[in-house]
Amino acid sequence: MQESTTSNENIENQNQNENENVYISVEEMARILSIAKVTAYQLTKTSGFPCFYIGKRIIIPLQALHKWADEQANNQSALCAR
Repeated sequence: MQESTTSNENIENQNQNENENVYISVEEMARILSIAKVTAYQLTKTSGFPCFYIGKRIIIPLQALHKWADEQANNQSALCAR
């Protein structure tokens, strides 16, 4: 039971940290989505992915990332594609 509580606390802390940042880096996105940095950078090159550049730095609006991820989850072809 304690392990579950700790896990829930970690998720709550992560959600609080996410809510503090309106914009995130590719590295932060990789951590949030639990994917490799290389995969995260490849994702930013996907058509329709919500990001923009400031100089050479890729910036991702957090709310747009969540919306994009929800759309991908609802799109059956995205779930089945490999």
